[in-house]
Amino acid sequence: MSWLIRTLSLPARESHTNFALAICVFLMSLMSIGLIWQAQIIANQRDAIRWLESLKLGS
Repeated sequence: MSWLIRTLSLPARESHTNFALAICVFLMSLMSIGLIWQAQIIANQRDAIRWLESLKLGS
């Protein structure tokens, strides 16, 4: 625990800041890809639900 306190009390170097920023950009891009993928799945499910409703209602 004391190691963590000593580590966090040190000022961040520019290389550490750049590394953290690069990781954040990478993770945000992965989340964006996941969001687009989920949107496509939801759209396909909506089409399937409409098709099933048309079968049930006979219209």
